[in-house]
Amino acid sequence: MTGGYFGVIEEYFISRLEPGDVFTLAGRNVELVAVKDMTALVRKSNSKKSIVPSWMGGRMSLTANLGRVLRLTFDKIVAGNFDEPELKALSGLFALQKELSHIPQAHELLIEHIEDKDGYHLMVYPFEGRQVHEAMSSLMAYRISKITPITFSIAMNDYGFELLSDKPIPVDDSNAHDLFTLDNLLADIQRSVNSVEMATRKFRDIAMIGGLIFQGYPGEQKKARHLQASAGLLFKVFSEHDPNNILLRQAYQEVFDQQMEEVRLRNALQRIQQSNIVITVPRHLTPLSFPIIVDGLNRYNLSSEKLEDRIKRMQQAEW
Repeated sequence: MTGGYFGVIEEYFISRLEPGDVFTLAGRNVELVAVKDMTALVRKSNSKKSIVPSWMGGRMSLTANLGRVLRLTFDKIVAGNFDEPELKALSGLFALQKELSHIPQAHELLIEHIEDKDGYHLMVYPFEGRQVHEAMSSLMAYRISKITPITFSIAMNDYGFELLSDKPIPVDDSNAHDLFTLDNLLADIQRSVNSVEMATRKFRDIAMIGGLIFQGYPGEQKKARHLQASAGLLFKVFSEHDPNNILLRQAYQEVFDQQMEEVRLRNALQRIQQSNIVITVPRHLTPLSFPIIVDGLNRYNLSSEKLEDRIKRMQQAEW
């Protein structure tokens, strides 16, 4: 806000955030104030909870078919079938996962409640890929927030996601299935993320292809921030005076299909509705939860310790 510059963040990530959200960048926690053209305006934040930035280079997530095969592989593990060398090498971790919590089969969804010095961790393992988990975690956090006022820090990988809070998270057998319902899915998705800002970014490309924005003469291309300003103005005009405009609808559709994989999310929720939800309360971090929590280590305050040393200390404390 004071005009200083301290880093670059990818557009698709920043477009998901609402003003007031806190994220970690360049070793500090900052609060998003506003997005103006191609610049994110932020202020320093003392919040201990923050969102972990995600980058396009790390979005090679599991496909739907690979996720299904992975879930079926757990059926073989539960049956004691370790005929593949990879499964034999991981047999010790599977045994520890079974001892501390549960090994989810293809027809089950595992949810773990873990409490430690950092707070209350809610670990969910749909095995649907990072991109689907990114949308599902925001959706679940929003639905839990309707039950009780609560603040979350979110992390995810290809296997599952984590919701971390400083107070107990009200998820149990009585409401678990309701949190994954398909009812009001589209409205809840729009409220859980900043879909308007995401659609504004998508609309820029659509308006350029549709010839609504002049991109400049050959050799004198307009800068991206000028194109975004023009697209943003058109987006506001259409939203206020022509909300059913086909280009506007296309922008929202691309957000749901490409950026949030709405079709895969809907299929995953439908599968979970037909699955048994197993809720456990492990006394320590489990092998499935450990990599997700490690993935989110950079959301905390800046540490002078190396990441490897922090992981070793966590292992010694847990096991």
